[in-house]
Amino acid sequence: MGLEFNATILAQIVDFIILVIFLRMVVYKPVVKMLTDRSAHIANSIAAAEQERQEAEQLKAGYEAEMRRAREQTQEIIQKATKAGEDQASEIIGNAKNEAGKLKETALAEIEREKLKAITELREQVASLSILVAGKIINKTMSEDIQRGMIDDFIKEAGELQ
Repeated sequence: MGLEFNATILAQIVDFIILVIFLRMVVYKPVVKMLTDRSAHIANSIAAAEQERQEAEQLKAGYEAEMRRAREQTQEIIQKATKAGEDQASEIIGNAKNEAGKLKETALAEIEREKLKAITELREQVASLSILVAGKIINKTMSEDIQRGMIDDFIKEAGELQ
């Protein structure tokens, strides 16, 4: 089989070359433009995604800084409240101690008054009993003035003993 020159093959070659030229002129430019546009769109999408990522990181950093400030403010508020509570507790305790001291002084003064009153009453009773016993011992009747004088002397002596 030899190589025969066939017009069909030549027509097919020519048709192929025409098809390639036609495709190059008609289809190649839109396909290249479409690929270029697609590449630019992808590059823009990547750039936009990178920008959004950076903005998200900035927002995150801002939120974290805000959270730190909020925590610090919360801690400061807690410390102030604790200090105020401690100060108020100290003030209440101090007031209670002062009040207790005043009550104690009042009670001691009242006790002293009652003690003096009891001593005075006791002196008068002892004096009266002493005069009564002395009167029975000496068997004489005393006048009211003599009794009162003896009572006063006895009270004076009892007061000096204290």
